[in-house]
Amino acid sequence: MGIVDCRADVTANGHQFSVRAATLPPAGDIGERIEVALTGVDSAGSTTASGSFTLPPDGLSAVGKLINQVMSGLSTLNGRPATGPANAQAPWTKEQDDELLERWLAAGDTNAATIVRRNLATHFGRSSGSIRARLLRIGCDPDAPGHAFIPTTLATHPVPNTDPDPEPDDT
Repeated sequence: MGIVDCRADVTANGHQFSVRAATLPPAGDIGERIEVALTGVDSAGSTTASGSFTLPPDGLSAVGKLINQVMSGLSTLNGRPATGPANAQAPWTKEQDDELLERWLAAGDTNAATIVRRNLATHFGRSSGSIRARLLRIGCDPDAPGHAFIPTTLATHPVPNTDPDPEPDDT
């Protein structure tokens, strides 16, 4: 496998977690191994998580899937599904619609739509697909940042019916 030394960090719920994987040299009858270490600290710098394990390189994929399965199950049991954005399935508020419209129009047409939608998804805690669908619903072109299908004043403030005779003609 060669020498591996990598690290990944993530912040979640006020905690900073780090995972480091490093190759351990063969020792006696034991061949090359990978050590995986996890650390976590809270916002005050106190350790909230720690642990490590070693395994042979040919077990990385299977163990990775196993850990993902266990952690997803535990997260679900804890009331926090591991999959999906934080606000998935939550209804949109008028304020969120207004902010989404404002941010989309402010993005301008020099930015790639997929990147803008991805950034908006992160900001709103939604999926990129839900951002795309919501943009359509509020009158924006989801493939052209900075553009709406209808004038923005109509998207946020519909024109009232000013027809003096709204009833159909009987003639």
